[in-house]
Amino acid sequence: MVSERSTGKRGYGGRSAQVLLLERRQRLLEAGLSLFCSQGYQKTRIDHLCTEAKVTPRHFYEQFATKEDLLRAIYEQVIGYARAQVQSALTTPGMAPQALINEGIRAFVRAYTDDPRYARLACIEVVGVSEALAQRRSAVIHEFASVVEAYADGMARAGLLPVRNYRLACVGMVGAVNELMSDWLSVDSPPTVAVLTDELLLMFQAMIRGAQLLHGSN
Repeated sequence: MVSERSTGKRGYGGRSAQVLLLERRQRLLEAGLSLFCSQGYQKTRIDHLCTEAKVTPRHFYEQFATKEDLLRAIYEQVIGYARAQVQSALTTPGMAPQALINEGIRAFVRAYTDDPRYARLACIEVVGVSEALAQRRSAVIHEFASVVEAYADGMARAGLLPVRNYRLACVGMVGAVNELMSDWLSVDSPPTVAVLTDELLLMFQAMIRGAQLLHGSN
């Protein structure tokens, strides 16, 4: 950690300069999540963020080079939270692979919908911002798809599914999850989270059941 002596700055109210720096960063992250998800990323200006976070523009640029950098930082927090929830669900003892992946899907939906702003930021606000964010979003989809693929491969090794490459199917399914989330956030009368979760589980079960039927017909 950077010390007060190394920064050459003193804190205020008994707090070190480093603590104040971290507090301002947290306020900016919270302001970004609030404003990006209420008035939209494109309509949010840096002065709006500074007012909401109660910081000066100088303080903003101490933390982030651009507004997009702030969006990226919040996106990484959302993804990190979802990743942790899914990983925790997948370590539930005594469950078969298909049951585990169902628990992982439920955990993913909860991670995004406990605070619907998380889903909005990850599925809507980061879309179309820049090529760099598009590449990062694609990498995230492939990351979660690889988790599903690992469990499909495990079922194949156990003889429950045909042995084949499930990568494309899993990427398509995770991409579909993102699109369903976007639609859930955009329609006037969205279904409940429980209905959304059941629909996603049905999609994954259909993929598994379809593969099983094809395997049985060969």
